[in-house]
Order: sequence, then structure tokens, then C-alpha cells
Amino acid sequence: MASINTDAQELIQSDSSVRQRLGITVISAQDGNCQLSAKIDESWLNGAGFIHGSVAYALMDSASAYACASKGVRGVTTNGNITYVRGARAETTLVASAQVVSQSRRVMSLTATVQDGEEQLLAHGNFLFQLF
Repeated sequence: MASINTDAQELIQSDSSVRQRLGITVISAQDGNCQLSAKIDESWLNGAGFIHGSVAYALMDSASAYACASKGVRGVTTNGNITYVRGARAETTLVASAQVVSQSRRVMSLTATVQDGEEQLLAHGNFLFQLF
């Protein structure tokens, strides 16, 4: 793990079951930004032979949560709006990135993307977190 601040590290450690199930490696989580990766195996393929869209959503949601924590606050997803651009096959390493766009006392807005190992955009989205 490269640059991960203490607040984000605490959340990342407590989120171990999700990270293990998806094979997530956190690359960075600092100053409202997060980048993580996961190599997705064939157990996540849908009937069309592509990685199920829920994987991209889960990666962007986790990256958003870690970006939120890197600002020293915790929150839960209240809305996630995703646009899927292209599919990916099994054994693909996906890279998710999230950035804080704005923050008030009660909510945080973030943008997120998922790319494949060749840096092709697979999905992008916006997340809204209720802060606590």
C-alpha cells in the first residue's frame, strides 16, 4: 500500500471481508482520493460472459468509502448512479478510482471510475454519502 492515511487505513482494515471476497488491493487513499485494484476471476461472470456489473459498482463504492474516510469522516452510501461503458472478461485486473467532489456537514459527493488493465474506461459514476 502506497499512501494511505490513518483514518482510511482504519476503515480499510475493518472492511476486510469485502476486500477479500473481491480481491481488492488498496493502492492509495489520501486527501479525498482513493485508487484500488482487483483481479476478477470467472466466478464473477454473468450469463453473457462478462464480469457482472455489480463488481464495478462494488469497487467504485469501496473506493468512494475509502476516499471519504481519507478526509477524516465516515459515511454510508445513500445514492450511487452508474453508467456502464464496456464489458470485461474474467482474469481482468480492474482499477477503481474515486475523488471527493464536495462536502457539507452532512453529505459528501464523489465521482468514481473503473478501468481495465489497458486503461479503458469500463464504468463511471457518482456517489452520495450520508456522513456520521
